[in-house]
Amino acid sequence: MNRARLVGPVRLALTAAAAGGLVTLAALSPVTGAEVSGATTQGTTRGTTLEPVATASLSCPGPELSGVKGVEDITVPARLAVATAPDSALAPVKAQGSGRVQVRSGDEVATTTTKRGVTAVDDTVSAGPSEVLATGALAPGLAATQEWSVVRPELRGLATVPCASPGSDLWLLAGGGAPGRQERLILSNPGANEVTVDLQVLGRKGFVPSPTGSTVVPAHGRVAMLVDAISGAEESPAVHVRATGGTVRAVMSDIWLAGSVAVGAETTVPTAAPSKTQVIPAYITGDSGSLRVAVPGSQQAVVSAQVLGPDGASPLGGALRVPARSTGELPVKGLKPGRYAVRVTADVPVVASMFSAWRSGSRPGDFTWSPSMEPAEGLLGAAFPQGFSRSLILSSTGAPAKATVTWQVKGAWTTKSIDVAQDSTVRFDLGDATAVWVRRGSGTGALRAAVASVGMSGGAPLVSTTPLVETAVQSVVGRAHPVS
Repeated sequence: MNRARLVGPVRLALTAAAAGGLVTLAALSPVTGAEVSGATTQGTTRGTTLEPVATASLSCPGPELSGVKGVEDITVPARLAVATAPDSALAPVKAQGSGRVQVRSGDEVATTTTKRGVTAVDDTVSAGPSEVLATGALAPGLAATQEWSVVRPELRGLATVPCASPGSDLWLLAGGGAPGRQERLILSNPGANEVTVDLQVLGRKGFVPSPTGSTVVPAHGRVAMLVDAISGAEESPAVHVRATGGTVRAVMSDIWLAGSVAVGAETTVPTAAPSKTQVIPAYITGDSGSLRVAVPGSQQAVVSAQVLGPDGASPLGGALRVPARSTGELPVKGLKPGRYAVRVTADVPVVASMFSAWRSGSRPGDFTWSPSMEPAEGLLGAAFPQGFSRSLILSSTGAPAKATVTWQVKGAWTTKSIDVAQDSTVRFDLGDATAVWVRRGSGTGALRAAVASVGMSGGAPLVSTTPLVETAVQSVVGRAHPVS
């Protein structure tokens, strides 16, 4: 997924301040290229320093089931939750002065808060994409989440998707070829220039030829399309999104109506970049489940997987051989009910996601897609509307790690330190939390975090998983000096 990193290798944008003959340096997110401008101090001292970011932005897709040309919109009650981290989660960084958080959708701009440590919810999300903008003292520690739930005869499910920064090379794994199953790809462009996007699909038998290989996403706009238009009836699709001329935010919705029974719905975000090791931070056991793996390269992959639980790691099935430029599936069998992380290893780079479904007989149900994620380097955060039970899943691979968790319930903040053993997980109940923040403490393990959201309706579950997004807190700032 696309994340605004806290501190790490950064690309520096050079800008000239003509009036004062000065040069300043603004940090860009090393992963997404999203600008996170830091405050500068005029002077003559050469060098750089770390400053609280002065601006931050997140892109939200808007209602996923509308906007496809020639296809009737499906109305869903999408809500947008926006949160700013409390001072305790930012420590030792101190963001001083005033600031504000705004939500921009088309020509409409609304201020959600001017206070730190507040979660605001918009119950009337517009039909198009939204951009969450934070400035001044509220820029460090920004999180936003879009969520909807529906229980109708033709559509049933809970979909929780984080707002995040855009990217230029993304993989999305979801959907299938069963009758009544429909996937939609949503591409949002928060930038000021149109972006050309090339789309490729890999399937069980290799590259899937498509008559719709590219599209143009307008500035500050979005494009929605049926994945069938580029994948046909592929039973195990993996969609590759490559943007030129800018970056895009990409999500994929997956809805399923088996005859007259609503099987479920989910919206998934991109996986981590192709790698020989992938870690999926949240997998909830259901009535059935599987691991989907895609191989982008020109060599076959030999893939194995481990389940990471509170008692450590254990194998997940046998080895899986996936041909080059193809996808493969490994069914989950005999796993004790619980909430886990999954580690995938291969001899060539792969991308991966976990599928889990809840359905008993002919009754309605729900399902989740949980993609792999990069490990956390800084502050992770999420915001939620009220209405569902939330639980945090922390995992650490390679070594132990300690995490500081801060969450908000009914306006009150609570903080707890949690130890995560090597190659294991810790589940932590958050109740009806509206915001949660996770910061690495001690330890060298690769830390990841995700939230499982669960509800019940008509005796059947509503379930969704969402990764916590890394949020910008500081940026590298070059001290201004005269231009010679």
